[in-house]
Amino acid sequence: MTAKQIPPFPVVLQLTGHAYSVLTIALSAFSETARAEAAGEEQSERPNGYRLAELNAAADSADNLLSDVERQLTEAGKALS
Repeated sequence: MTAKQIPPFPVVLQLTGHAYSVLTIALSAFSETARAEAAGEEQSERPNGYRLAELNAAADSADNLLSDVERQLTEAGKALS
């Protein structure tokens, strides 16, 4: 049985002050930590394939969110200029 896919929905963030840095650093750190945990799981004596897939999927999600934030900021900058 596959998990029900939730369609994407827009989220508006007010990235003022340090908010942009906090968001990007947090997403990058999360991705890095998840990938390191996945690498550790892969090297374990009895790797858990489900955990490995979940960690990699979580890291991919964080990377995709970060890319999407960057894309939207680039588009917003072009629209404002």
